[in-house]
Amino acid sequence: MITQPMALGSRLLLAVLVLLSGCQLESFAERQARQRAGYLGEAASSQEPLVWTSRRSPDADGAIASLLAAHLYGGQARISGEPTAQTQAILQRCEQSAPQRTSGLNGSTIGLVGANQGNGWDAAIAANHLVAVVDHRAPGTGNLSLPQAQRIDIRPWGATTTILEQQAQSLGVVLPKPLACAALGAIVTQTQGLQSASTTPQDRQSAARLARRAGIQQAQLLTSFDLQER
Repeated sequence: MITQPMALGSRLLLAVLVLLSGCQLESFAERQARQRAGYLGEAASSQEPLVWTSRRSPDADGAIASLLAAHLYGGQARISGEPTAQTQAILQRCEQSAPQRTSGLNGSTIGLVGANQGNGWDAAIAANHLVAVVDHRAPGTGNLSLPQAQRIDIRPWGATTTILEQQAQSLGVVLPKPLACAALGAIVTQTQGLQSASTTPQDRQSAARLARRAGIQQAQLLTSFDLQER
């Protein structure tokens, strides 16, 4: 007997629907929770709200890294003080919302990005509330004791945003275009157009991926973002 094409197509469609009915699609919040548990371990189960922040009035790298961390692992991105003019220009150029401003962080578990020293941190940050530190600078003097930190990720790269972009890559996370654009701006400005002595191959790889995602040509990098901190 010759099977009619329509009948065969219907059977295949039915088989696909049966297969999909047994699959649970993971929501964005569930994915964040899974990634947070993998990154922070036991600290991920804390009942306190998770806040990603940086030093007071952070540079573009610190402010935008807080947005990236919150996107990957959940929680809120907050900063103390006014965003720099350079940060505001990048966010406006990319149509990306800024981290929330906060006057205090009491009652929160804290993930620090773009900072690993006590100087310049929000005075409300208590060492026993720190659960993560992500930075591209080597530790220096004035370090806080970190009794509760579950993740300390310090790499000698040109930007903290590069570290988080590489994490997004390893997790298979496709960043929204506005966030990818802002992350590109953070890396480009932090490394002075990928020309500073601290620029690494990882910075260039991340910048290339983010540029493709944001739809910005390599030749446009230096004209898209103001490299001078104001």
